[in-house]
Amino acid sequence: MSTYDPSELIVLCEKIIEDGELTCEEIYGLAEWLNAHQEACYHWPGNLLVGPLQDAWKDAKITKTEARQLARLVQRICKEWGKKQTEQAFAQVAEIAAAAVQSFDLTQPRLPIIPFVSRIKSHSERGKVYEVNLTGPTCSCPDWRNFRHRHPEQHLTRCCKHVFDVYSQFEPPTKWPGWLRAFFELAWTPHPQQQWVVLHVDNQLVLVSNAPNGWANIFASDHGPYDRYGYSIVENRWAYGIAPPNVQRIEKAILAFAAQ
Repeated sequence: MSTYDPSELIVLCEKIIEDGELTCEEIYGLAEWLNAHQEACYHWPGNLLVGPLQDAWKDAKITKTEARQLARLVQRICKEWGKKQTEQAFAQVAEIAAAAVQSFDLTQPRLPIIPFVSRIKSHSERGKVYEVNLTGPTCSCPDWRNFRHRHPEQHLTRCCKHVFDVYSQFEPPTKWPGWLRAFFELAWTPHPQQQWVVLHVDNQLVLVSNAPNGWANIFASDHGPYDRYGYSIVENRWAYGIAPPNVQRIEKAILAFAAQ
């Protein structure tokens, strides 16, 4: 059995995606880290990163598409690490999640209430365990206790990385509805001052955040599964040059929300 510990690489991955966009400098730094830690290249998740990083650097230039694809890969790795840390068996998970879906209102930027408590390992500190309760949600980690407890119950920004880990274990038979599925699968830990609103845009519900760190998060659908988009209110541009449908109306709403 392998004794390799990927936590150092996981911490690096979490750090470089926390601002909403993976830059060329961060991609270069990730490649340099792997070059300096050869053992990591032969174990999960480093073995997933080596090929895409090599392909991206073949022409010595990172395109926006390549950067976005790498960002999605890093996000998936971090989410998978969260799943690997779950210690408690999840009995009757489908039934609990299905009940939460039935009473969930997508017109409000709120989390579902799930009567479930779990103990989750720290992402970065070996031997450390935190308790997560999805009725709040709450977590015993320092990030939640210091910065997120002030938000009202069901507030999306109450999601620290450990709360996301536990929500990731729940998958209703019919999947999470609308923007909520994209939030659980694609969102990263919100800035502690992040606020949210659900907009009605051409008969579609769009989840939008303000931008306390300069980047707003948008979860929108182009008549299909919801996707996550990032918008810089400082530079007035979309992350990786990719915008959602009804972009002008959404940009106007973002800037108005950010000004509040």
